[in-house]
Amino acid sequence: MKSYYQHLKSTQEFGEKPNLTKKPILRSSAIFPVVQNEFYSSSLHFLGYWLLKRNIPEVTLTITLRSMDGKILLRKIEIINTTKAFAIILRNLLLEINFDKNKTFIGSIETEFNTTRDMVFPYPALVLEYHNEKFNTCVHTLGRIYNDFEDLNENSEFSVPETGFDIYETDDLNSFISFVNGPLKNEDGYIEYTITNSKSKKLTGNFHLGKINPFETKFFHLNEHILDLSNFLDDESGSISLKHNFEGFYPRFLVGNIQNSFPSVSFTHSYYDCTSCTSDSDYWNRINDDHFDSAVYVPIFQNNNKFTNLIIYPNLSPSDFTLDVNIYDKNGKKFTENPTSFEIKTDDNRLLKINLNDIVSDLNLPESDTFTAHIITKFKNNKIPSRIKFGLDVGIKGLNSKLPCNICFNTRMGNPLIENKPGSFHWAPLFNDRNMILTLGNFSTQKNYGRDANLELNFYRIEDSSSFTEKIHLQPNSEQRISFQDFKLNEFIKTEGWITVKADNPYVQGFYFTMNSSGSVSGDHFF
Repeated sequence: MKSYYQHLKSTQEFGEKPNLTKKPILRSSAIFPVVQNEFYSSSLHFLGYWLLKRNIPEVTLTITLRSMDGKILLRKIEIINTTKAFAIILRNLLLEINFDKNKTFIGSIETEFNTTRDMVFPYPALVLEYHNEKFNTCVHTLGRIYNDFEDLNENSEFSVPETGFDIYETDDLNSFISFVNGPLKNEDGYIEYTITNSKSKKLTGNFHLGKINPFETKFFHLNEHILDLSNFLDDESGSISLKHNFEGFYPRFLVGNIQNSFPSVSFTHSYYDCTSCTSDSDYWNRINDDHFDSAVYVPIFQNNNKFTNLIIYPNLSPSDFTLDVNIYDKNGKKFTENPTSFEIKTDDNRLLKINLNDIVSDLNLPESDTFTAHIITKFKNNKIPSRIKFGLDVGIKGLNSKLPCNICFNTRMGNPLIENKPGSFHWAPLFNDRNMILTLGNFSTQKNYGRDANLELNFYRIEDSSSFTEKIHLQPNSEQRISFQDFKLNEFIKTEGWITVKADNPYVQGFYFTMNSSGSVSGDHFF
């Protein structure tokens, strides 16, 4: 893990002093565990965003398919020189190598994007999807192979466990961990774990994974190594922290849960466990009276048996804070004269689940209306962790799928430098026939916020380079939701595509969700 301040510099965040010694990023890569079995398969999705965001006219993509043990099965090159939607379909790659479609495949797909201009980020914006006709689950880029020793050393400045996601263990639901090893052989993969259940009780232990070959894909169920996991979780979701000895790759794990009665998956990515991070660089020092310590907007889904929970994991640097929840309608009207507040002491190491539907219900607001939550943190003694990650669970009760989505997302730090940023650019995938919902909110860390946002929306599809543009306006603290019934999207995008959002405001945020008729919900934040 690199420090948060180093992250801001390396990604050239607005207002940061340029690093004159930074090497340009000419290779941007990611590596994904992929599965195809009798129930579902895997795909990768991306937009040719380099042409829009960086004015890079051409990007070379190398696709490498590997078996579970790390053997290269297929390697191919594509040129990205148009702004459109692209997909890498595992089923098609397996057809190219004559893989028996009746057999289960577990392996990896590595994507390497190369240019002659600086791409800034060493990891590209891709979406991994596991899917069949009745469900899908999505997460953005996670693991990657380092570009060089400088890249490795910069990201290995601090070694911390991975955490920040939901785990289940019942007769029907099983939790799993997956990752792809880097170029170094691990003679004996080793994990020490701390599990927190819904009552915030702890269970600790360790297990061995044995030898892990270079580029080997590991995919294992936690119940294979933690025999009393089901009893400890007691039919409720919990969380786990994983301290490991993996080296040579960026260890952002694919994590989630599998449902057996309705064969499906819900996954997300792991994140840093910062409970042992106590240096000066682990805390935010740009304290400003005009800004909250941190804040973030989230949509609330409540009608037709939908539910929305905010998850506070025991993953923060030592600190005490108050978490305030303010409720707004889609037009920016505030309904909470006094916010719903939660006192959190990280020394307690609690797993906290906040039911946002209950907060709306307590306000006696119409269930049919659309509401949002503005989550605000107020830290004590100026001890503000520089990395604050929460979980957002959205699901549907009473249908075949029992698993909500579990979005890992960060709050926005109260950074006064952002005030002068002229705008922002975001993008997200679009999937037809999935009851897709996009949410866009105009919320800020500023305490007295009154800035409008004008948004230019551009839509792209996979069939060709056609696109069209729409414009919308967001008042302060308001939200707009977009479905395939809007802007005749269902006519333009037949299978899949992308949306880009160009705003004249730096505080615009967004999420995307698919609400499958089976009850399966997938989602993630916008890039």
